[in-house]
Formats: sequence, structure tokens, C-alpha cells
Amino acid sequence: ALDATIANTLATLEGPGQVWGADGIAVGKEESDFKGFDNFSLFSQRLQSTGVANVLNGPGPFTVFAPTDTAIESYETTVGPVDAALCNYCIVNGLIASSALSSANLATLAGTPVAYKRQFRKDFINDSIIGEKTFGQFADFPTDVQCDNG
Repeated sequence: ALDATIANTLATLEGPGQVWGADGIAVGKEESDFKGFDNFSLFSQRLQSTGVANVLNGPGPFTVFAPTDTAIESYETTVGPVDAALCNYCIVNGLIASSALSSANLATLAGTPVAYKRQFRKDFINDSIIGEKTFGQFADFPTDVQCDNG
């Protein structure tokens, strides 16, 4: 046992490293300077506030396509609050490795499937890249993170 459920792991999982990019110039940073990590704490908070974390604390197994804090902020700015339906749309029953996405049943807990495609030598779920490599020596997007229930 890993002694960690998906919900617990998401609360502390370190996301990909981010660099300043063009925005850094205005604040005296180089484009390639490390800015911080894009973690999953906002998604974890939304799971808790909507009650969906209770599902992820259950036996599973589940596969979660967890949006980063930046993705949650963008969604809430342009679309509205993250609700239980959206949280459930990010969760698929079963343990699915990233290498098996192309042939897996990707029906979500919301009742509708997400769509897999391979394009530009990258794997996508809907229009989001799975396991994207980050710039330079910084951490990549975490994939295939093992938990007790998925």
C-alpha cells in the first residue's frame, strides 16, 4: 500500500515547473528563469468543496485528468465556477496508464467520455496535452502517478 488516496495525493502533488517567459522581462527576470510550480491545489479544493473528493477517497480504481491551478483559474475566469459535474468529467473509472489511452474506455464519472487523439507527436485528452515536457531542467507534468486507489 502507498498509504495515499488520489484525493490526498492531489493536494500535495508538485506540478510542472514554469518559467517566466516573455512576462518576466517586465519584472526584471530572464525568460528562462524559474517562476514556480503549477500545482493541483485548486482542483483539490474544488474536489473537496463539491464532495467529489469523497468518491476519490473510495476504493477505485480511478484515473484522474487533473487540471493545474492555472487551468482552474482560466476556466473560472472565462466560464464560471468549477462544479461537481466538471470535477466528475475529469475522472475515469479504472486504472489507465498514459500508454494505454488510445485504446481505453474513457467514459467519465459525469457520464460522457473524454476524447483521445495523437497529434504533433503528443497525446491529447480533448484539447489538453497529457504528460507535456516543460522547458529546461524543470519538472514535467506528472503522469501515471500511483495511489492506493488508482
